[in-house]
Amino acid sequence: MRDVLEEENYQVFCASNGADGILLNEQKNPDLIVLDLRMPEMDGIETLRNIRKADDNVIVVILTGYACPDTIRDASDLNVSEYLGKPFGNNELLDIIGQAFEH
Repeated sequence: MRDVLEEENYQVFCASNGADGILLNEQKNPDLIVLDLRMPEMDGIETLRNIRKADDNVIVVILTGYACPDTIRDASDLNVSEYLGKPFGNNELLDIIGQAFEH
């Protein structure tokens, strides 16, 4: 994913878990976050709750292979811009990110 985004001239920062993602958000103040719901240590919803405490305006795209209605509702309540189901192709990723920036 990083390579695909960098080829499109996006500056990319990666975190391996939710806690690192929260810290990276505070340090880098990104325009957009691509967030997986299934991560070690802290799930995507809890990570997003923490990110929203610091920044309610950052654009968030959720990646998931496990989209249950409760999880989607929780994410929607936290102002998620777009969802992308796994597996996905490079063009789908770029399209969703483009759509997220348009909102």
